[in-house]
Amino acid sequence: MNSVRATLAFLCLTFTVAACDYKLAPLSQKEKQVVTELTAKLKARCVGRYLIDMPEDASEYGDAKILGVDITAKAMTEEAYRQEIEQREVVLKTVKDNYPRPVLYEVGPIHGKDTYYFIYRDAVIDSPATRYIEGYKWDRGYRFLLKIEASDYLHPNQTNDPIVKKFDVKNDVPAKTALVFSIMEKLSGRPKEEIPTEPGLCFAGGFLPGRATDDQFVNSGFRLANNRDVFFDVLVDTEPHGNTTLLQHADSPEGRWALKAMDAKVIRKGVVDLSGVKAEEWLFEGLKPGDGRGDSFSLSVHGTTSGPATPYLSLDMNTGGRLEIGGKFVSLETGSLSTGEAVALWDAVSRTVRLRPGSL
Repeated sequence: MNSVRATLAFLCLTFTVAACDYKLAPLSQKEKQVVTELTAKLKARCVGRYLIDMPEDASEYGDAKILGVDITAKAMTEEAYRQEIEQREVVLKTVKDNYPRPVLYEVGPIHGKDTYYFIYRDAVIDSPATRYIEGYKWDRGYRFLLKIEASDYLHPNQTNDPIVKKFDVKNDVPAKTALVFSIMEKLSGRPKEEIPTEPGLCFAGGFLPGRATDDQFVNSGFRLANNRDVFFDVLVDTEPHGNTTLLQHADSPEGRWALKAMDAKVIRKGVVDLSGVKAEEWLFEGLKPGDGRGDSFSLSVHGTTSGPATPYLSLDMNTGGRLEIGGKFVSLETGSLSTGEAVALWDAVSRTVRLRPGSL
């Protein structure tokens, strides 16, 4: 999972790095007013074990992956949560199947009325050994959904299969079920403005208390309320991210080749100091999907030194490109912010990145 995300991040970078310098003009009075309004109410937001100040009205979305368990949180009432559980159980009990039944192996509450789980096979094409463990929890106005894939080669018995014989564990369903239950018990709902004071991991709508460990990944996004094409993506990960820095990726032969194709222009690049932590940034303007133009800014912290005590952070800001309006994607000729306005907003937001006190 992490390697796929890293590859995608690399491709995004190499296809959006600048080919020549962009001459940034001083902001006009109108642009200064726009920036003042955008940055007047910045509020701290918790992402992973970091804090970053975002425009107060920015919407937040995202998910987490902890020890292989995918986790999402969604704001909803307790009544809506119970209806979702009931509907999910109906769906799983009525799935048609070509393999020996059951499709739904286990179902029931975990830790009281506000938790529930399912163990099932998802579709006809799944192997008889495939299992999906799905856990639900409602807490403080948020519904959590946890999911992980497991395998059971004992029911039905496939231990005579030459490939299965090589597996040290023939049935990891009990261990992974226990993992889901353990994480679920600790999770708590968290409004976006709430900043925890104890060690733990933040993601959109939720908080998982505990010390930093390996295999903790958070993906969060923030979209501006009145500039819908302007959004920030924040990735936080405790896994190693290789030996190549952001700027080294940008200066690679593949990157230089892509720059020309995109007619991209460098605004700024280099090393920046964030509360005593060295980071790298690369800002550029260029063609976006749909032939419009826009800005793409990136910042990386602990790019080659990531681990539980030094979580990797990637911050990206994008303007322009495609915007979904009324269920349809519209290609924008230019972004809603001028490049000067975008850089000023980036500087106001990106320089606030810091490790949350006591988070580790």
